[in-house]
Amino acid sequence: MNQVMRRIWMAALLLCVSVGSAWAQATAQLNGRVTDESGAVLPGVTVTVTQTETGFTRTVVTEGDGGYVIPNLPTGPYRLEISLQGFRTYQQTGIVLQVGGTPTVNAALAVGSLEETVSVEAAAPLVDVRSAGISEVVEQERIVELPLQGRQVTDLIVLAGAAVNTGTVSTSRGMPGTVAISVAGGLRVGVSYTLDGAMHNNTYDNQNMPLPFPDALQEFSVSTGGLSASSGVHAVASVNGVTKSGTNRFSGNLFEFFRDERFNEPNAFAPIGRDGKKVGDALRRNQFGGTLGGPIVTDKLFFFGAYQGTRVVAQPTGNISFVPTPAMIAGDFTALASPACNGGSQITLRAPFVNNRVDPSRLSPAALKIANSGYLPSTADPCGQVTWEQPLDKNDWQGVGRVDYQWSANHSVFGRYMQTYEFRLPAIEATHNALTATNAIGPNRRARAQSLAFGDTQVLGTNTVNAFRVTWNNTALRMNDPADAFLDTNALGVKVHTYLPDVISLSVANAFTMSGGDAVKMVLDNESYQVANDLTLVRGNHQLAVGGNVAYWTSETQNFARAVGDFNFNGTVTGLALADFMTGQLTRLRHSGPGLLPLHQTYLGLYGQDTWRLTPKVTVNAGLRWEPFFGQQIENGSITNFSFDNFRQGIKTNRFVNAPPGLLYPGDPGFPAGKSGMKKQWTNLSPRAGLAWDVTGDGRTAVRSSYGLAYDFVSAQYLYIAGSAPPFSNRLELTGVMPFEDPYSTVPGGQTHPVPNDPPSTAAFPGFGAFGTIDPDNNSPRVQSWNVTFERQIGSVWQASASYLGSYADRLWGGVQVNPGVFLGLNPCVLNGVSYPVCTTAANLDRRRVLILENPTVGQRFGPVDRHDDVGQQSYAGLKLSVQRRAASGLSLSGNYTISHCEADTGSSFSFAQFSAGYTDPTNPAFDRGNCTQNRTHIANLSVGAETPQFGNATLRAIASGWRASGIFNARSGAWLTVTTTTDVAATGIANQRVNQVLDNVYADKSLNAYLNRAAFALPAAGTLGDHKNGSIEGPGFWNVDLALTRLISVAGRQTLELRVETFNLFNTFNWGDPVTNFNAATFGRILTQTGDPRIMQFGVKYGF
Repeated sequence: MNQVMRRIWMAALLLCVSVGSAWAQATAQLNGRVTDESGAVLPGVTVTVTQTETGFTRTVVTEGDGGYVIPNLPTGPYRLEISLQGFRTYQQTGIVLQVGGTPTVNAALAVGSLEETVSVEAAAPLVDVRSAGISEVVEQERIVELPLQGRQVTDLIVLAGAAVNTGTVSTSRGMPGTVAISVAGGLRVGVSYTLDGAMHNNTYDNQNMPLPFPDALQEFSVSTGGLSASSGVHAVASVNGVTKSGTNRFSGNLFEFFRDERFNEPNAFAPIGRDGKKVGDALRRNQFGGTLGGPIVTDKLFFFGAYQGTRVVAQPTGNISFVPTPAMIAGDFTALASPACNGGSQITLRAPFVNNRVDPSRLSPAALKIANSGYLPSTADPCGQVTWEQPLDKNDWQGVGRVDYQWSANHSVFGRYMQTYEFRLPAIEATHNALTATNAIGPNRRARAQSLAFGDTQVLGTNTVNAFRVTWNNTALRMNDPADAFLDTNALGVKVHTYLPDVISLSVANAFTMSGGDAVKMVLDNESYQVANDLTLVRGNHQLAVGGNVAYWTSETQNFARAVGDFNFNGTVTGLALADFMTGQLTRLRHSGPGLLPLHQTYLGLYGQDTWRLTPKVTVNAGLRWEPFFGQQIENGSITNFSFDNFRQGIKTNRFVNAPPGLLYPGDPGFPAGKSGMKKQWTNLSPRAGLAWDVTGDGRTAVRSSYGLAYDFVSAQYLYIAGSAPPFSNRLELTGVMPFEDPYSTVPGGQTHPVPNDPPSTAAFPGFGAFGTIDPDNNSPRVQSWNVTFERQIGSVWQASASYLGSYADRLWGGVQVNPGVFLGLNPCVLNGVSYPVCTTAANLDRRRVLILENPTVGQRFGPVDRHDDVGQQSYAGLKLSVQRRAASGLSLSGNYTISHCEADTGSSFSFAQFSAGYTDPTNPAFDRGNCTQNRTHIANLSVGAETPQFGNATLRAIASGWRASGIFNARSGAWLTVTTTTDVAATGIANQRVNQVLDNVYADKSLNAYLNRAAFALPAAGTLGDHKNGSIEGPGFWNVDLALTRLISVAGRQTLELRVETFNLFNTFNWGDPVTNFNAATFGRILTQTGDPRIMQFGVKYGF
């Protein structure tokens, strides 16, 4: 078997080097048909294109039907020359090739001599009559002219339409500029990014590596719907970017962009200052840098370099939390339980409270130490509300360098290196406020991303082109290392071992959070390598492409999120979370040693594609891609399978003598070969087919349709929590009611910490251990997509299209709980020799799980046991309407509107797969089916640019010429929300249980303080799941206008001075955040956040030469 595998890998690598893959997508191609004036085809015609900025040329000869195809052309402006003895030479200028573009330029030659030239100035056609998918190009003019918040070019991806920026999968673990964009309702991590034809995804979270800043990026395209067989790795969409290159002219710029609090509006929830005005965020932001490019050897060797630095100092306000008040510290919770603090409802706190008061001696000593530590803000508000500032002090920079060499007329190479760095200072040290150490903000953070690419393109004869790519990517992150110190379990007298002094993770539901998650400490190192090639052959009416792509990456994770103890209070015991906290009644403890996940993964993709011009008007695209799935190889062997048969037969692993029966580790009988926990899947074939019809034959009207099947895979971080299960880190997920000071007092065998990083064969397994296992038959997620598009060019500069987009995804990974709690009724009972007056309570969850009820002796070794299974499904259908006006001067416009519907039963973002957070009903994943959380029913985008003309009158020209206005309008309907309860009503221990919906209209008056109607919902009966449909409530919508006003002043020759004013959120629209949907929260139904920023102004100056 090993010998067979070696032969397969050698063949794949040889194929990559000798033939091709999908990674020359940073280029374009030109095609067309040459006839005489009577319409008769002309074979043997010489067709030459010349890139006007560099002198690069390419020549082909028309085939027997008069057709020509020139593939793998660098993007940029071109001159086209067509010549044949006995005819006048045809020359066309003004053609600009965009990334991924396939424009058709036909020519009719007039009889005459070669020396006679017919010159035409015309842009490339706006309509694509050759390819079958859907693609939108964001060209360089829009990249640098449109107002971009933070100058992040990823914001422009949504302008392509049918796309939603859902934030980031990895929160503060992601790289600078990382986004999780759902295109056409697809997976948030299903977008494949390439830069200069090279892989540009961060394999840790499957999101984008940082893209070049606007002045260093030439353009990029967004493609989706029935992608050709050359597109792979990820299944939903493809974003292909191109960095700028040097030309035969020295050119560049210097720039500075500046922001100041004085010109901005405060957050809508900012506190009121002494002057009666809302407190600002104290923002000072400078973004500066420059670019330089030009020839080293004219027409041969070119260089380009760019640098951008960003310095930000701010103190954002509007963060709302609820902390213990002096009254609570004295045992008086009457104000907290009053209607004023609970959305109009009076709360009667349960024992040990009497009349919402408790003897101060019964308060938790650890909770009192926290409340009196000085690390929580003080408040005079009776509900405990505080509004606090989150300091932000960071230094970022990015550098880009590229060299292009035209070896010969038929051979070119390039090399590109880019590095992005981010550094944020600690927050607690500056504020003495532990609330500022938040996972979402990510203070005390250093991140670095590096990308190196080499490309080689050769013309092998008039109709054969080969493009070769080698890529190296590296990302590294350090969070809270060294630690920003405040409190730990030792200082609080809590009997939970800490692996990181002076840090604790603690949250009180809907009240406050101290540290937690990545903010505790995180160390990440990821590295990827890729070799790819693309061979294109034109043979008659067929354009053939075959290829392969081999990639290999490693990931090293060290996560201390649970290594200091993660303490959660949710109000289950008394009725309010703050009351649970102050009385020390803990409802969940997550504890482990430092979590380690070292892994590597190999990717292989091979394909063949034929673009067949069936008739002069009809082009057929067909291809097949092969993407076998090998899984992630967990190098320390911490991945497991779980077998019910082994559990019942008492069969234990050979690896750990103290492991309970049922667990299988690498090397055990029945465990798949390798260290992925899964069988290799060799039969992942992806058929692709499409049809393009040039309706009128003049390239102005097209009907296109395509179908494609594609595969995806989970990111390197997905199995982290599964990999930290016992005896690796000995992670526990204790749920119930435990004393804050000694939660392990409820665990058989007590605490097993500290534990070594590399557990020996005699490693201890704790009682009620939490395990994340993998189904050995899992395959990679699969997406089928299809589309139909009608596209029409109107006049010379207008284009309109209508597209139907559809997709169906299956084999989505989700968590199936195989050891849930069992509802045993509310009468008295005896469990394993212990009497309970009420048989089903939160406190005895681990003692009534499936496995302990079946075998009490062995079952008490298991807490939650998740099996990651590929059972999820999703469907999408949408209509996208687009219009654009592309003109060299005057008004340019691009707009689109999408209406869609998307449903899914699996909401996995492919981030960390948390324990007991999967399907609500483990026996029926479809119970969770509802509107896709990443989709929006309505999405509208419009970008506009307008420039004043060059007036003939000198005075008028000095006053009115050179002005340019650019704007972006975004609007979308609200996110899909679900009302959940932190009460384990079903008694399964599975999180995110839904409530019952008792009224059809779930909304109150849709105000900030009463967006949802609490009376529309109720807790289900004990032991049951709620009937409220998942994702059935539409949250507040969003709309925003950004505007840039620029004056371009000619200084001397080609030197210019650009003065720029940008306004983000021009009308200071208060876009509401989502309401609180935790039914147990006192703030249920209220809106406490603002989506997007208030109005921000930015001033810029740019000197160009």
